[in-house]
Amino acid sequence: MYRRVRTESTSYSPLPELSTQSVSPSETKSNNVGRIILSPIRESADDLLPYGTNVIQNYTKSRQSDVPDQTKFDHTYRFNRAYLSHFGKIAFHIKNIGKWKRKEWCRFAKGLMPITMWLPHYSWKSSLLFDFLGGLMVSVMSVPQSLAYGMLVGVPPSYGLITGIIGPFVYALFGTSKHASPGSFAIVSLMVGAVVESFGHSVSIDEVDAIPIITEEFCCRQNKPKVSDSDAIAIATSVTLLAGLFQILFGLMNAGLLAVWLSDQLVQGLISGAAVHVLTSQLKSMTGITNVPPTSEPFQHMQFYVCFFSQIRNVEIPAVIISTISVSLLLISAYIIDPWLCKKIPVKFPMELILVIGMTLTVHFTRNTSYHFNVKTVGEVTSGIPAPFVPPMNNLFGMMGSAISIAIISFVIHISLCKLISKKLQYVVSSNQEWFALGLMHSTSSFFGCFAGGSSLGRTMMQVKCGTKSQLSTIVSSVVLIIFVMGAAGTIEHLPKPVLASIVVVAMKDLYIQIFTCSKLRDKNFVDYLIFATTFTSVIVLNVNFGLIIGVVFELLTVVLRSQWADSALLGRIRGTNHFRRLGLYETTYDIPGIKVFRFDSPLYFANSELFVGRIHEACGLNPLIVRGEIAETDKKRKAKEKKKEKADAENQHSKENETKLEVSAHQAKVLDEKQPQLDPDPAVNFETTQLTHIIIDCSAILYVDLMGKDVLIDVYNDYKTIDISVLFTNTQERVRQLFETTNFFDEVPRNRVYVSVADAVDQAELEQRRKNDANIMKAAPKPTVAPPIAKSVGQKSVPLGDNTLVKTQSSASLVTGVEFSVRDNTAKEGTIQKKPRVPSKSNIHWDDLDKTQTDSSKR
Repeated sequence: MYRRVRTESTSYSPLPELSTQSVSPSETKSNNVGRIILSPIRESADDLLPYGTNVIQNYTKSRQSDVPDQTKFDHTYRFNRAYLSHFGKIAFHIKNIGKWKRKEWCRFAKGLMPITMWLPHYSWKSSLLFDFLGGLMVSVMSVPQSLAYGMLVGVPPSYGLITGIIGPFVYALFGTSKHASPGSFAIVSLMVGAVVESFGHSVSIDEVDAIPIITEEFCCRQNKPKVSDSDAIAIATSVTLLAGLFQILFGLMNAGLLAVWLSDQLVQGLISGAAVHVLTSQLKSMTGITNVPPTSEPFQHMQFYVCFFSQIRNVEIPAVIISTISVSLLLISAYIIDPWLCKKIPVKFPMELILVIGMTLTVHFTRNTSYHFNVKTVGEVTSGIPAPFVPPMNNLFGMMGSAISIAIISFVIHISLCKLISKKLQYVVSSNQEWFALGLMHSTSSFFGCFAGGSSLGRTMMQVKCGTKSQLSTIVSSVVLIIFVMGAAGTIEHLPKPVLASIVVVAMKDLYIQIFTCSKLRDKNFVDYLIFATTFTSVIVLNVNFGLIIGVVFELLTVVLRSQWADSALLGRIRGTNHFRRLGLYETTYDIPGIKVFRFDSPLYFANSELFVGRIHEACGLNPLIVRGEIAETDKKRKAKEKKKEKADAENQHSKENETKLEVSAHQAKVLDEKQPQLDPDPAVNFETTQLTHIIIDCSAILYVDLMGKDVLIDVYNDYKTIDISVLFTNTQERVRQLFETTNFFDEVPRNRVYVSVADAVDQAELEQRRKNDANIMKAAPKPTVAPPIAKSVGQKSVPLGDNTLVKTQSSASLVTGVEFSVRDNTAKEGTIQKKPRVPSKSNIHWDDLDKTQTDSSKR
């Protein structure tokens, strides 16, 4: 029963909506004026499907022609076969670069130096004041931090100030971030200091007569003498130059996405472990204990603490007092004064600068008095900027691994901070240009005795709070530091080293808190927690370089394992629609009889190809190899049974052979022996498919296929083909299809087995099912009985007619009037009106009545 849903009064035709990728035939443009579309009556108004859904469903059931496959679809809609490989893209760009004109080259040059793009449009009236105040506050923070990080590297503290001048100035010309404050940074300074400790005696400018101290106490004595200042500067500048060159190379290689491979958890574990190394390295200055081993080599970190606590009785009380006071004042400023002050004005309280000035004056004026503090100080500091020189090139191959680590860590921390700020303030940062900016910053500053660094979180956030608008604030900070180095650098001669060590340690306070709160990450994602814990432990036990390598390898291993154990699902159709979703997630999804729709949610490559095959066998409920084995075993048993029966019943050579039928269900393959004759099927009854006939593989989540994955797809198709099950492929990505075309995939799999969407593949599978079922019905139906010839006249009655049982026919008059006449009674069987007797037509005369009529005539 149907009811009217919608009456069309225009020439609109819904046929283009009938299939997701149907090739519109010419008849779809016919006029449908006054067309009435009927929809099946449902139980309630809520059950009535949308108009387009009903059309799709009815069309799917009534489809008689093949669904256009992927090849026909591409030909119809003119698919452009672009070469999607990375090498093809590189060749395309190189070819276009050769066609550049002056305008394109000027745009390219401006892109390499972003200051030429924003400086002409700079608003001097509204932005200059904010940039000046921001640069001034950053310079105030940079003075004590630069001195502390210079001491951490192992070079004279004044070189930390120079690092805060040359490098930031170069970055201001080439960087794309408006608020990043590059310069010396604790983590990178620690890594450079580790290189200085490792190569301090293999790279020497002038042969010093320092002989390593060899004593029986291996644990609590330094195995190497202190590195001289000249050697430390040479090593630091060499590794900085090498790191800068690697960063420029990474920029040329378009390696801006390299930061994606270093997850947030890996970076957090790396810098948290490095923060522990920073704390360990500063304990010597904070306590005055010197007879401890270095921590730059693997497995020396725990050894350091064993020696440190064994020498705890030798601490210097003045150093401990100064460190305690400094740490307390810095924490009070960070957690009490700064939050209160930021509510009033957007600046940070300069506690570091006050500590530096106060402690320097205290030590200076208590000299030669009873209140003299016997602590180590910075010492004599040379004013001015040193003349440029070429860093020594000795042992560059040995420094290459450390230089790559420094280049990557410096970039990752810098770009993470830049993207965090740019996202908050809504502007764009170019990752590749940041590679160039950092590379030029490091390689240029290395000629002035500077060491590698990066963006500091404290200085960058200070610029954000001050409302700076551009990198002009960084230039202002560099100018202020130049003034300080040229005129006031000599005033820090009596600055105590425990103050600088305390500034370095307190600067890492957020990382120490992060170590103790990492357990929260375990509840959110255990795999990410393992990445953090593995990287952190590797940095602590070994060092930063090995920790980076182990963290990256472990992270990639988790990616491989997760892709190797990829998810898969059987899809079902949502009732009344052409949407397919995972079975069980939606109550209205149902499994299509005889068709399995399988989706594999991962790239298909050598590591998970076996998993792909196993998941298909598990989802479909049968393994073609097992089914073929059962068929062979059944045939073997049948032949043995027939041979035994032939020997036992030699007289009856024409006995019927047992027929076997293989019924493949959704769960298992059964072989039934048909012994009883089957009834002829009724063509009026709809055929329902209970056997598995088609497997549809949804390739929408398969973004990449290698050669082994391609072979697995071919094997799956051929294996199921041997047991009369068709395999169709849908939603294949363009890159995957191009791999199919350049290999032997379409030599094994016909092109008409690849379809555009799951809905089209299901339509084609249902169409093939109906064709196969119709063929089986026609094959099983009884052959029509041939009626004997009918005499056209009385003279032809002598022809032998055989059986007189003929099929009753109906006259053409009865078809029109609905009234059927009989020869015997000459009365109408249907109706009440009696008509005059008339001679019946030959078409409705029975032969028995004709015989009686002829006999009566002969008697007369």
